[in-house]
Amino acid sequence: MAQLNAVKMTYAKSGSGEIVCIDDVENGLGCNCFCLDCGGQLKARQGAIKQWHFSHHKENDADNCQWSGESEIHMKVKEYLDRHRKLTVPIGFTRPTSFVIHFDDIQLEKSLRPTKRIPDVTGYCSGEKVLIEVKVTHEVDLQKRIDYKKANVSVVELDFSDFTPVGDRVTDQDIERHLERTLCAWLAVAPVGDIAMRIQDHERAESKKIIEENNKLLHSNKILNNDANYLVNYINSYSYRYEECKKRINDAATRLSVIRNEIHQTKFVRNTNVDAAESAFLNTLQQLEQNHLIKLDRQNLEHLERLRERFIGELKAEHHDLIEDNKALNELVNSKRIELEQIQFTIEGYDAKAKGLLEKEKNLNEGLENFRKKEQDWIRAAKANAVIKRHFVRLEPELRELCRKGGIPWPFNGSLMSELSPDKDAG
Repeated sequence: MAQLNAVKMTYAKSGSGEIVCIDDVENGLGCNCFCLDCGGQLKARQGAIKQWHFSHHKENDADNCQWSGESEIHMKVKEYLDRHRKLTVPIGFTRPTSFVIHFDDIQLEKSLRPTKRIPDVTGYCSGEKVLIEVKVTHEVDLQKRIDYKKANVSVVELDFSDFTPVGDRVTDQDIERHLERTLCAWLAVAPVGDIAMRIQDHERAESKKIIEENNKLLHSNKILNNDANYLVNYINSYSYRYEECKKRINDAATRLSVIRNEIHQTKFVRNTNVDAAESAFLNTLQQLEQNHLIKLDRQNLEHLERLRERFIGELKAEHHDLIEDNKALNELVNSKRIELEQIQFTIEGYDAKAKGLLEKEKNLNEGLENFRKKEQDWIRAAKANAVIKRHFVRLEPELRELCRKGGIPWPFNGSLMSELSPDKDAG
């Protein structure tokens, strides 16, 4: 225990063999005191700051000494009892009460005949002997208890195992505070005497109370049994109705489980169909886009061959028209994309309606067909625009050469592409 290690030594043996306190001796080595455990010479330390206490004069004696705070607590408790000569003890073993014993005389460590046991304190009250044992780290062993009982003597044990002093010196206030909150225990009780009579009277009174309480409990138990029998009969009378209700509840729970499974299956099928339709639509749209690009490539090549024979003015006007169509197609694509998002939102809002989903899907397919046609026109125009630009770039040197050979001045201020650009037209 850490608290015991901090306790200072305040008792020692004088040169004449008497037990003395630090308050009753001279300071320093003039105290002429010796350790109660090892017998080594002690020095009285009576300073102005720390608590007064003894310490070993030689360090070797301190290392070999077995003295501990437990010895100090034993000495202080015995001194406290010798000085105050009173002790609060329990009366009875069943719901015990307390009783204060006022001792006429106190003897410390007096041998008990014929057991030769030496209790810590022996108190006398009106001719009755009470032995007191102080427990700090070791309780009274079983054989010692047996010897005390054989001697027909009252023995009480004071439990100081959890005793915690406020400072490093055990005081009367510490002991008194501990005794107030800790109730001692009887190790043995003499068969006759005032204490035995008080305990016997208490136990008889408590036994009488217990019998009366038991009778009341039996009466209450009888009433409760009658009430329980009535309730059992009442419950049994409604058992058939309860079983019927229980069956209905089970049937309802089964139907509810089936409905939940059907809802889950419907949601799964719906999600699967929507995912499949979306995937098929995207694949079809991609394939159509590739096919149209290939077809547009072929058509644009043939168209460029014919464009060689046309007038440059007609090409300029057609190029301007294609740009305008391209803008219109962009606007149309954006509007159709918004319509497609609205249609998709409508499809998600009507998940639980299968018929509505089919109808919306039909409308969506019609809208997608129109969108494909518009998109084909836009792709054709964009592709043609790109091909025309490439051919213009390729044909311009040939046209310049033809004009030079024919003695015709070049009719444009700059290149053919800059002359045919929309910015030029706008200017």
